[in-house]
Amino acid sequence: MQPNFLVVIVDQMNSFSLGWNGNDEVRTPNLDRLAAEGVNFNRAYPSNPVCQPSRATLHTGLTPRQHGLTTNGCNLDENIPTVTGVLAANGYRTHCVGKIHLQPFSTDARDDDGQPATWESRDLWNDGTIKELPLPFYGYESVDYVGGHVNYVNGDYVNDVEAKRPGTKAELSREKAYYSAGPQTWRMPIPPEWHYNDWITERSIDFLSAQEDQPFFLVTSFPDPHHPFCAAKPYSEMYDPAAVSLPDNWNHLEDPCGYLERFDMGDRNMHRNWDEAVLRESIAQTYGMITHIDDCVGRLLSALDECGLTKNTIVVFLSDHGDYLGSHHLLFKGPWPYEPVVRVPLIWRAPGGQQGMGVSQPVSHLDFVPTVLDYAGLDQQDFDLRGGQQAQRAILPGESLRPVIDTGARPQQDGKLMEFDEDGVSQEMCRYRMLITERWKICIYGGFGEGVLYDLENDPLEMQNLWDDPGHLQVKAEMLAKLGDRLALTDRMDNYRYCGA
Repeated sequence: MQPNFLVVIVDQMNSFSLGWNGNDEVRTPNLDRLAAEGVNFNRAYPSNPVCQPSRATLHTGLTPRQHGLTTNGCNLDENIPTVTGVLAANGYRTHCVGKIHLQPFSTDARDDDGQPATWESRDLWNDGTIKELPLPFYGYESVDYVGGHVNYVNGDYVNDVEAKRPGTKAELSREKAYYSAGPQTWRMPIPPEWHYNDWITERSIDFLSAQEDQPFFLVTSFPDPHHPFCAAKPYSEMYDPAAVSLPDNWNHLEDPCGYLERFDMGDRNMHRNWDEAVLRESIAQTYGMITHIDDCVGRLLSALDECGLTKNTIVVFLSDHGDYLGSHHLLFKGPWPYEPVVRVPLIWRAPGGQQGMGVSQPVSHLDFVPTVLDYAGLDQQDFDLRGGQQAQRAILPGESLRPVIDTGARPQQDGKLMEFDEDGVSQEMCRYRMLITERWKICIYGGFGEGVLYDLENDPLEMQNLWDDPGHLQVKAEMLAKLGDRLALTDRMDNYRYCGA
């Protein structure tokens, strides 16, 4: 029997904000229970520390260079196969509740035919031009859509809740109306039952309750805890800002290499233009947002039990990327390659799999699609890049984690690849390529010949860049060779091939 999947995705949560991973301040009892009943990968990394490229990898199994969505503000090519489309073609019922973000939301542009250039446009949803997503949407047969974050959410949720509770949309948009500590930190003036987290949970439970014999792939995607850091009551009052712990390196402003020292753009000031009071409130509100999600996860797990689905449902919890959350005096996400922004929670609970096991070897979002296909009994050859009998087949660069989850085996790949591509439209142009192994992290910034090399075993706070250290030239050379090998293996190969010569 093919298993069901419940995939819970959150936005911008780092691995260090999970109780099971050693954070004794944030309250995540339901996620801790999930980890105790499954396998916790405490060194999981996205393919890219930015929303859209990361989410495109989760749907395609490809690196951003391969699927082409390399930075926010792009559309994922609808011709590229997705895991949801492959599952739907093989008997699965596919549904998403919440955030998708495979198309940008900050434009109201239209194509030559007058159709929306992006179906996730905030403005076109808000003015009523878009009332629903065209289906199937990247392989999802149905969608309950939520776009944006906090005060700029939109989509099916806003339309539904506004119809039932007039005035909610205005309350959501009342930025800083209740309490504000900084430009990206306040407390939400609505109760949790009006909140999109609860709406997403209720719609997901409705979907679970309607399932019968057909296997399903349900993605429940929460926009939180992405900034603005803003929780709803009672979660907004749950954590005392004065009592939260700050990262040990929170006031360390020294950049690790010359390129980052010269990285002079407006966004750089946004990352560091705050004081300790703002950081404390940001952490307190982030923890409140996470605990709200944790309560919602508890409701989802109870619904699986009540619907008799637990024994045949694989549950996955992950984040698309992390947040610096004060590390090295930074907030949000960006080109500094520190662990809090590139290390994310990842839990797999599979029926019959290992329980309470922790995995300290690096794994990646690139491993998500191969693992789902493995459990679903499908072959990677289902991923034709362009269709047709002679289409070039995709080589999925990740590995299936099923042997790890089922038997406790070690991950096989030596090092995980990450990419960062900012094209200069919204920020200064920046490219980096990074490889992370069990001990070492190397990151090179394209066009400058500069980079970082960290010994994560002996320097977990990433305070000493060994790139130019004479005693580590051999390690640097070996890591650069591994990085080059991985880049060559994952280069694009999606041009249609008609014949052999």
